[in-house]
Amino acid sequence: MAGGVVDGPGTLEVDLGTTVAIVVTADVADEVHLHGYDVFAVVGPSSAAVIEFVADVPGRFEMELEDSRTLLLEIEVS
Repeated sequence: MAGGVVDGPGTLEVDLGTTVAIVVTADVADEVHLHGYDVFAVVGPSSAAVIEFVADVPGRFEMELEDSRTLLLEIEVS
């Protein structure tokens, strides 16, 4: 994310059981949160956040910048 604009795939489809690693960069300090899996990582202008998890729960989950409530990505696990 830069200048309030999210640049990414919008939706990421993942097979159940897959190990996933997502790198998030931003020009603001915030916390990245993957809802449903409750995975958190700190992101800032000088440090990327890495969200890692095993996609073992099927469904659709939002990943957002927590403080600004900016939607970064939706993850579809099936």
